[in-house]
Formats: sequence, structure tokens, C-alpha cells
Amino acid sequence: MDKGMGLTSFAQSHCGVIRSKNEDAFLALPEQRVWVVADGMGAHSKGDYASSQVIELVKQHLYNKAQSTPLHRTLINAFEDANKQLFHHSQQLMQGKTMGSTAVALVLDGTDFYFIWVGDSRGYLFRNNRLEQQTRDHSRVNVLLDSGVITSAQAASHPLQHEVARAIGVKHDVQVEVVHGTWQTDDIFLLCSDGLTQKLSDFEIEVSLATANLQAAGQALMHSALTRGAGDNVTCILVK
Repeated sequence: MDKGMGLTSFAQSHCGVIRSKNEDAFLALPEQRVWVVADGMGAHSKGDYASSQVIELVKQHLYNKAQSTPLHRTLINAFEDANKQLFHHSQQLMQGKTMGSTAVALVLDGTDFYFIWVGDSRGYLFRNNRLEQQTRDHSRVNVLLDSGVITSAQAASHPLQHEVARAIGVKHDVQVEVVHGTWQTDDIFLLCSDGLTQKLSDFEIEVSLATANLQAAGQALMHSALTRGAGDNVTCILVK
């Protein structure tokens, strides 16, 4: 549990109940008002390396940040730099094998909040006892949904549901997406890898966040995902 600058945050990661390696990585910097979750792509090579590199480059960009550069722009630059380096690494040292990571970041800058993401790691806002997903999964299913090939009902159980359409390091260029809003007192932000959302519905997450204790809420979310047999790595960050 971190406390600083009037904020309280919880951050935890677990390899899950099946996998022996944790390919998730996270960063919690409440003093700088930056939090990041990166989920290395387990179906590809060196997912743990990819996610750790995303985190390392975020730290480097924050350390070298020019005073005139907006904080959220620094995170965008870091994700783009991570994409360039991971793609180069896979092309030069791995005979072109795919390596990548999804990532989601939360930046609080004054009264503004920014979610910056690539892939299906998610960012949520819990306000007035209601949970709203702020990010939109960059998934194969959402591509099909947007093009009208499938319906919303079909998307819910589609076999490509968990296949990402966009990730850091997979292609020469990456499109980083950003949403922006104004935070309010008592807002709670959630960042997580898909290991959490594969096991818990939005309603179940909402119920856990209704508790007044952020530490208890975070532990409840992690415990629930793990006791349901989380086959994937699980990472959860809460910020209030």
C-alpha cells in the first residue's frame, strides 16, 4: 500500500494458479502520479522480457522528462520507444519471432486523469458506486464488431475473444490510444491485466470496490481471481 500526495494506492501481481512464470509487470509511482500495468504476451517468446522492458522504458522516460513535456505525452513516448526497441530486438536477435506486451497507464496531472494503453490490459473508473471501463480492448473481436461482421451478442462468446489486435513490440509502428477526463474526490481507478477480467465480471469488481478500504478491495479482487483458478497471470492496481 502506497500513500502520497493525498492519494492511496494498492498494487499486486501473481503468476496465477497454473503458470510458473509471471509475464506481467507493473509500476506504481504515487509521488509522480503514474501507474502502469504491462502484460507480456504468453503465447509468444519472452513475454516476461517484453513487459519488463515496457516498465523500464517508462522509468527512463520519466527520469529524462523535459519540464515542458506533458506527463501523459511522456508515457505515450515511452510506449512508442518500447515498441521500437522490442520490435528491433525480435527482428535482430530472435530471427523475427514475435514478442510483445499489452500495457495500460494511468497519469494524474493536476485535476486531469489520462489512461494511455495498447492492447487489452484495462483501465476503469469507479465513481458514485458505478464502475465504467475507460479503455477499449484492442482485440480481434472488437475489430470484427466495429466492422459489422459480428454482433455484440456474438462477441461475448467469440473464440477470438482474448486475441489482441494491437500490442507493443509486434509491429514496426504502434498506435497508442488515450482517454482523458477530470477526477473527483473519492474516485477509484483500476488498472489490470486480463488475468483479472477473465475471471471477474464488471459487477463483481464493482461490489469489491464498494468497500471503504482500498487494501481490502485490492486483496479481495486478487483472491477472487485466484480462487477461481486463474490460468493467466493476474495484476491489479487501485488508486484512490
